[in-house]
Amino acid sequence: MILLYDFTWVLFLVAVIAFLCEYMDSSLGMGYGTTLTPILLIMGFEPIQIVPAVLLSEFITGIISALFHVLFKNMTLGFKKSPRTDIDPIVDQESAPLEPPKPTSSLQSKKGSAFFAKFMKLTTDSKVVIILIGFGALGTILSSVLSAYFSYGSLFKFAVKLYIGVMVLSMGVLILVYIRRQMHFSLKKIILIGALAGFNKGISGGGYGPLAVSGQILSGRDGKNAIASTSLSEGVICFVGVVATLITNLISSHASGGPFDIGDWGLSLYLIIGTVLSTPLAALTTKKVESKWLKIVVAIVTILLGSFTLIKTILNFTGYW
Repeated sequence: MILLYDFTWVLFLVAVIAFLCEYMDSSLGMGYGTTLTPILLIMGFEPIQIVPAVLLSEFITGIISALFHVLFKNMTLGFKKSPRTDIDPIVDQESAPLEPPKPTSSLQSKKGSAFFAKFMKLTTDSKVVIILIGFGALGTILSSVLSAYFSYGSLFKFAVKLYIGVMVLSMGVLILVYIRRQMHFSLKKIILIGALAGFNKGISGGGYGPLAVSGQILSGRDGKNAIASTSLSEGVICFVGVVATLITNLISSHASGGPFDIGDWGLSLYLIIGTVLSTPLAALTTKKVESKWLKIVVAIVTILLGSFTLIKTILNFTGYW
């Protein structure tokens, strides 16, 4: 295990690698954890050091990246702007016909649909982010329950990673196949994408970004909007992972009878330094690249990440990795 108390050239290299991995992730919406984790393992870090650090750095940079995406207009959050009218009609209150009193049930139904009415007034980016976070969290919880039920054995992990590799690879291929076709956008598709992406994140720690970005593009979203929405939603979901990791460590240390232990977060500082520095450059890159080429790059990177996941999974299972 590499000690993290003294800043050495190894930790400087870690910050540089984090910068490059996050630049790819924030500009394309995918690839940070998938590429960074194997590299850190090869460098000699332990999973107990890597997992919490990656989650914390993804949370912080996801939020900061989203701010830059909004600044560069890759994403618009908040409520839709109402059309302005220069002249408001003046209504004569005395001559206006009296409206009959509305039934109580109608008023109650309107109160019940107040949240939905406000939701529909949000921008499309805001709606997508909320759906991705909400259903992504549900997918993460479901995957955690399944992992506990199956005790996360070697065969189960192999099957899960194989499924994620095939799915991610397929999404990249589908983007290239349908790249000239205009897809019809619907929020129902985003619900499915959010649930599947959250499921992937919770059950394996990866596979969120490639599926969320490529899935949105296939559902009719512009590449820039898809990347920016994924950065923000994944950051929030990683916060859930950070809290879950802290609680798990506290419960485990208490159950063992030892002092309370929140885990090893020493690597986080160096990852955060590298990732935060990359976010403005990544968001600017997303803004400058044309949507057509952005789709092609996303498709190619998705195919590469899916292929890498499949190869690594098979080699791991057979003992060659």
